Amino acid sequence: MARDFGVAQILDYLTQMDIKVAHVDRTKNIIELAFHGESGQWRLVIGTQQSGPERKLMLIAPHIGTVTNKKRLECLEALMAVNYSIAIGKFGLDLEDGEVRLEEAVPLAEQGISFEQFQLVFGAIVQTASMYHSLLPRIIYGHQSIQEAIQGCEHDFFQHELSDWSSASTNEPLAKLGLAGDEEPGGLDVQEILAEVHRIFEQKKE
Repeated sequence: MARDFGVAQILDYLTQMDIKVAHVDRTKNIIELAFHGESGQWRLVIGTQQSGPERKLMLIAPHIGTVTNKKRLECLEALMAVNYSIAIGKFGLDLEDGEVRLEEAVPLAEQGISFEQFQLVFGAIVQTASMYHSLLPRIIYGHQSIQEAIQGCEHDFFQHELSDWSSASTNEPLAKLGLAGDEEPGGLDVQEILAEVHRIFEQKKE
């Protein structure tokens, strides 16, 4: 049942993926992961949330950036442009302090969420956070245009990925693509993720 899906199941999935956990708060039903990349450090908080009769799996990358009065309009336009282009996850803004976060809410069916489904959503969020972590600094401090900043993030990310893939087997599991600790997180192609999600759901219908 969806109400039975919680921290224990999420920890089990992360263990299967060989993902290191930074902190577990069972009273709040959340798990925290820490990532280190070329653009700095960022966190991913995973947990479940009950909203009326509906229960959701929440994946939130807080403090991805901060929007201030400096080039505020350009930063907001860049975030909106990225939101329009990505399929899983959306960037949000706290109007009080300007905090930018990336988040995704997945409604849980009665059977919860399968390992394959969790793996795909997790991979998409890690990829997006890794790719656009330097978006706002490029605009604010690098004085790049919105288009230059977005294209620069994507170019640098995929160049790094191509370099990694050239020395790794294509059969390497996702566990090796999104590690916390001293290793940099990698990612998956969003279109491949969507195709795989569609395939999984189609199999369940048969």
